[in-house]
Amino acid sequence: MKKLKRVYYYSDPVNDDFALNDIKAKPLPKKMKFFHRGIIYNLFANLIYYLVAVPWLWLYGKIRYRFRIVGEKKIRSLKHKGYFLYGNHTMDDDGYLASVSFNLPHKTYVVSSQETTSIFGLRWFLIMMGVLPVPANPEEAKKFLEAVEYHYKHRGVIMIFPEAHIWPYYTRIRPFVDNSFTYPAQLNAPVVAMCTTFRQRRFFRHLPPKVTIHVSAPIYPDMSKALGERTKLLRDQVYEFMEDTSSSLDNYEYVRYYKKKDGDDPTEK
Repeated sequence: MKKLKRVYYYSDPVNDDFALNDIKAKPLPKKMKFFHRGIIYNLFANLIYYLVAVPWLWLYGKIRYRFRIVGEKKIRSLKHKGYFLYGNHTMDDDGYLASVSFNLPHKTYVVSSQETTSIFGLRWFLIMMGVLPVPANPEEAKKFLEAVEYHYKHRGVIMIFPEAHIWPYYTRIRPFVDNSFTYPAQLNAPVVAMCTTFRQRRFFRHLPPKVTIHVSAPIYPDMSKALGERTKLLRDQVYEFMEDTSSSLDNYEYVRYYKKKDGDDPTEK
């Protein structure tokens, strides 16, 4: 058996995190704004986002990952609407790949842990670029929900990784709860599922694999059902798309994951 580049052992598929960035979360400032209505602020933020960040990240993604998009035509009806986007969390870079490809011309707002906004010197820039830090207390939760609703109603894309933690290059879908699906269920907002899969390189196989992003057709909440029921239904439909996509295609295994209780060391095989 060919030796794999990296092996991870996990014990909890819901809570284990392999991001390995050693960033410690720092509390957000008490007076921090989760979004801004000011014309000057938003003009400057959009200039940086569309004229600097998007072109540079698109080029970087094409060079590093040779990314492809499959199914973007399915969401043409959402060109002038906001929506919620849910994807599997397999890379540090998976948030921006959607932002610079099929989400355009929408601006994408990525729901992220507070570790992301704890990177020294980058908090305000990242928030300006669309990072929405997950709230840690009721006061932050209120501001966060206001920001989510505001951006959605202004044709933004709210991107959420329901698996929460990064498992680099994992080829299956991990269990996730339906909490984050409450937002579109309450707002009667369309939902799009996204599944990232991997392609083996023909050359330079020591580099990370190529990336393919698969996009679902819009999924709408059933407003005839109670909030809890339609929230769960949205979760189940997104999970089904991700699971079917990840398991039915030739999804290249660049990293292998073993459950600790198995006791096997694949490097010895």
